[in-house]
Amino acid sequence: MFVIEAGINHFGETKLAKKTLDFFVKSTFKNLTFMLHTEKFYKKYLKKKINFKLSREFYKKAINISHEKGKKIGLSVCDLKTFDELKDLNFDFYKLLSISVNNYPLIECLRKRNKHVFISTGFNTSISQVQKSIKMFKSKNKLTILHTPMTYNASELNFPKINIMRKKFKLDVGYSNHNNDINNLNVLSCYNPKIIFLYCKPVRRKKRVYPDNEHAVYLDELEKVKKNYINYLKANKFTKKIYKINIFKNEI
Repeated sequence: MFVIEAGINHFGETKLAKKTLDFFVKSTFKNLTFMLHTEKFYKKYLKKKINFKLSREFYKKAINISHEKGKKIGLSVCDLKTFDELKDLNFDFYKLLSISVNNYPLIECLRKRNKHVFISTGFNTSISQVQKSIKMFKSKNKLTILHTPMTYNASELNFPKINIMRKKFKLDVGYSNHNNDINNLNVLSCYNPKIIFLYCKPVRRKKRVYPDNEHAVYLDELEKVKKNYINYLKANKFTKKIYKINIFKNEI
């Protein structure tokens, strides 16, 4: 139901990335993903003496450790060049970032990996773009759409789009959180997304601003967020059940 997104909040520091991995393998969460950015992004920050890239060796160890614990680890991708360095590793699933939703060479590479792919829609991704992406994969068997409104404005979250896409594409639809108010997940529970991606932050440090700072959750708060969401989901289902069996509702 949940995927922890490490993103690039590790700043390329193996120690920070390992903190996220260590939490994951001990937690109740079953899925974790790291993110690959574009070559242009990495070059830009190398000039500022920040290397956001984690080593190939780290990913190999992370995959082995996760699999030993019966858990799954994935990779978010948007650039064929950066993905090419790791495409042979045994990741369990991939997240196709919205900026590359119609990137045919990258999609073709993912398709050949024959793993589950989550297609992130982004704030401005149209229904037609998503439809085109699905066609590029040629098969729906291992696809899930992610409603991904990249906004801190609650009025723009547009949760009903989850139902619209579910009906339109005949696919499972999940949610990738990029909103800074975690309480909006309570409303989200009414739309019953198949899966929820949550960005995380490894540690609290003074003056530390993470790349996904505002909408990321500290590791030590993730279990609580998950528990609260599940409670709201159960309450929502219970309310619907009560409504269905209330045969006197029209007479009250």
